[in-house]
Amino acid sequence: MEVYEKLNYILKEQKISKRNFSNKLRDLEPKLKTTGNIPSENTIYSYLSGRITIPIELIPYIADVLNITEQELFDTSNYSKKRYINYFVKNIQKVDKVDFEYFKNLIDNKINNNLKEDSNVDFYKLKELLKYAPTSFINKLIDRLEEFKTLDNIDFK
Repeated sequence: MEVYEKLNYILKEQKISKRNFSNKLRDLEPKLKTTGNIPSENTIYSYLSGRITIPIELIPYIADVLNITEQELFDTSNYSKKRYINYFVKNIQKVDKVDFEYFKNLIDNKINNNLKEDSNVDFYKLKELLKYAPTSFINKLIDRLEEFKTLDNIDFK
């Protein structure tokens, strides 16, 4: 799927008209490198139709308007998501401390929000012990949990 096709798909999914999208994008005042100007409404329509290739400098603005990550405009396959996450994890030391803490808190909050309140499992202890597990074990655990996720409607108590 081409980027403009993915963009149109997301617009349809979010029920955003092309005119509304164009206005929101132009409100962010992105400057094109070639002209130094904000793209016109007609130019944006040309991007959406695929007649003109979307300039790379507009991608962050487009993602901002749609409230998505830039990567979602390109490939959202599981393989691509895993590559992106692996890249981030491998390079986490290069991220400044504030960004790292933000990411850590985001994950912790997501995990905590998904925990079942009536569960007898000590998730905090599990989380603390996982840091001692070999990567191969963690990968197998993740795969197994993904299998359980597909059986979500079954009560395992």
